[in-house]
Amino acid sequence: MKLAMYNQKPTFVAFQNDQLWGVPITGYDSIDDILNDWQSFESKVLINISDKAIINDDNAEPIDGTKFEQPVTHPRQLPAIGFNYIDHMEEMATARPKRPNVFNKFVSSLAGPANSIHLSGDTVDWESELIVVIGNGGRNISREDAEDAIAGYMVGQDISDRTLQSIDGPSTQFDLGKSFRNYSPIGPYISTIADTDDIVSKNIITKVNGETMQKATISQMLFDIQTLVSYISGVIELYPGDLIFTGTPSGTGVGRDPQIFLKSGDVFTSEIDGLGKIETKAN
Repeated sequence: MKLAMYNQKPTFVAFQNDQLWGVPITGYDSIDDILNDWQSFESKVLINISDKAIINDDNAEPIDGTKFEQPVTHPRQLPAIGFNYIDHMEEMATARPKRPNVFNKFVSSLAGPANSIHLSGDTVDWESELIVVIGNGGRNISREDAEDAIAGYMVGQDISDRTLQSIDGPSTQFDLGKSFRNYSPIGPYISTIADTDDIVSKNIITKVNGETMQKATISQMLFDIQTLVSYISGVIELYPGDLIFTGTPSGTGVGRDPQIFLKSGDVFTSEIDGLGKIETKAN
């Protein structure tokens, strides 16, 4: 099942013959509200919903996939993972970490799936990532129970000002360098965990002005989804609606020779098989 914000309403979304259909979700004002009530929503609402039921619903209407809004607006935390794809570590000349490399993106940097940014400098880089959306959450979640804590997945972009990120050399500014306004777009909707078959087989693809820059399968992660949820929750409590940015594969601009960075007028898209596509325009 896919959950979107559309016309400022939480909406069930289904596909049929390349057409998107939507049915407003009653009883909730936003997806944030749904996530805060995830256990009840999952057991009482989702269990009775299917793509066929949505398409055949009397309230179903065709919807415009270019008009999806930011699906989650008020997460408490945005933990993010650095160096989680081996090829990306190699292009960044970074040693393989022994445990997940966790930093923080700030909530004020979130944006929706049709995004626009003002470039913060001359070394702004693209990163496409799988986003894990926390549903039930908790602390000290075991790896075996990790999927019970997850509501679903989204596409995300971890846009990075490489100069600010590394201006102090070894004393990096990961958090600030990746948290300018609109530097953390997400969307276009949440694909629930029950709706997502074999997530590790999905491709992550980045294009800049139509040219493919990154392409990798999620199976290439060094630390998988279950490990990340367990490791992070062993230190901080994960709350409903928290978003985990799980890392990016090789093909970033900073890792190229010569290096390439976003410039005004560039269009940067991120897509994951079955999870949709989001777009950022640089100004």
